[in-house]
Amino acid sequence: MTASGQTGVTLGLERIVWFLAHVLPSDPRDKLRVVHVAGTNGKGSVCALVSEALAAAGYNVGTFNSPHFLEPYDAVRIQNTAIPATEYTRLQSWIRTLDSTQTDKLSIFEQTTVLALWWFAQSDVDVAVVEVGMGGLRDATNVFSSVRNGIGSLVQCICPVDEDHLGMIGNNIEEIALEKSGIMRPGSWIVVANQERSEAFHKIRQEAHRTSPGRIINVRRQPTTDIHVPNFVIDSSDVPGHVRASSELPSWATFKGTGKRCLRVKYPPSPETYLKSTKPKEPQSKQPTKSKTEVDLPLELPGYYQAGNASVAFYALDVLRTHYGFTRLTDSAIQVGFQNVRWPGRLSWLNIAHRALIPGASDARSESPNDTVSERLYEWVLADGAHNEPAAVELRKYVDTTLRRISQQRYIRMARSRSSGTVCVRWVVGFTQGKDMRAILARLVQPGDIVWAVPFDQPKEMPWISCERPEQIAQTARAVSGIRVETFDCLKDAVDRLSACSADTYLNVVCGSLYLVANVFREFQIQPFPNK
Repeated sequence: MTASGQTGVTLGLERIVWFLAHVLPSDPRDKLRVVHVAGTNGKGSVCALVSEALAAAGYNVGTFNSPHFLEPYDAVRIQNTAIPATEYTRLQSWIRTLDSTQTDKLSIFEQTTVLALWWFAQSDVDVAVVEVGMGGLRDATNVFSSVRNGIGSLVQCICPVDEDHLGMIGNNIEEIALEKSGIMRPGSWIVVANQERSEAFHKIRQEAHRTSPGRIINVRRQPTTDIHVPNFVIDSSDVPGHVRASSELPSWATFKGTGKRCLRVKYPPSPETYLKSTKPKEPQSKQPTKSKTEVDLPLELPGYYQAGNASVAFYALDVLRTHYGFTRLTDSAIQVGFQNVRWPGRLSWLNIAHRALIPGASDARSESPNDTVSERLYEWVLADGAHNEPAAVELRKYVDTTLRRISQQRYIRMARSRSSGTVCVRWVVGFTQGKDMRAILARLVQPGDIVWAVPFDQPKEMPWISCERPEQIAQTARAVSGIRVETFDCLKDAVDRLSACSADTYLNVVCGSLYLVANVFREFQIQPFPNK
């Protein structure tokens, strides 16, 4: 319970469903077509990809993410532009006034969810892309019905599921998967991401077949390939949106990418193939063919795992155009959207010297972020919100690829005098209380690395979040690896220390919590989203 009398995380739908249906002047759900996204990792990226593709096709798109990044209002956006701060404050005050008349008060997150849905409905969005806050079944966003007259939850995406929020949404992976599957709706389409945990996959598949049989897209059964397309070109002549130039992107999202890394996706030649793809290993009848059965999608978001997120987003979009009349979602529109997408705080490169994000944070596998990284490594910071063990695994993969690329570039330039030793990693980490720090650090830290433990500021409107003490982080880090660890009283002290470093033997990485990464963006005065 907060000082204002509002609860923080309180799972359950009774309060918000009553509020939407009986307290507001009208129920915003009666006007909304929704793409609902749950999972442990990848939810935000899938939401960003789906939203950008729909916007590129000319649709008015509302997006609601959780948690917010810098400010509470940046979680609520239309066409990727955050709701004006004054409008957010006005609606928040109005909703709290209405809520004050109720016996059972809304939680803070429930209030924000109501605000987002109301604003989307009043703004006449064509579709709302909604990210689950925690879990799924009892989450405040799980208020949408099956499709009736084209309104309701059209598609539910289940991203990779792993053990997170243990004890709150489940005590094991099966219970967590069951909770996240709770957003599924009878008669709607369900897109299931490739699941690394077999227990999660089997539980999700079981729930999907029970809830909406014959309307399930199992992404791992769909043929996709992560490839390089040297001469990749988007024909956007029939697309309302356009590929943004660097000058049109937010300062943190400018890029130098060539678009060479693509995901080659084969979509079913007929809607019936979706139905057949959900059945276990039966002989397939010959399907009528189309002139085109595959599309190359640019992968602008860095990280190997983004190919999986792009697959989920594509099949959700394909369902929208195939079954729900979103006919402007052409392959070209999806390509433009995927080319334009940027997602702050995930594998973001920052320049310490200039307090600005590095131009060109494309995947190190296809090209380095910027040639100067290998020459002046000490000037750069890689910031990523990895906050659980699976995300730590992916971050370490990206870091290892980056280090190999740096070594190759230095060798080509014959810069041996400045890189005679092995480049290691300086991990600037902060964690939310309750996270499995030992498991995360064990995945990240290797011999020769060092750890700087820092706190993060209290996130606004999230009183249930508390950061772990740097001393506790340091104790855990020493127990895991026995490496050198330092503690700092605040992030600014660590950043100032980094700014004073002139040796290029360490790659600086900030991670452990999205709230810590948000602090870095504040320290560098970077705005993640445009605001009216």
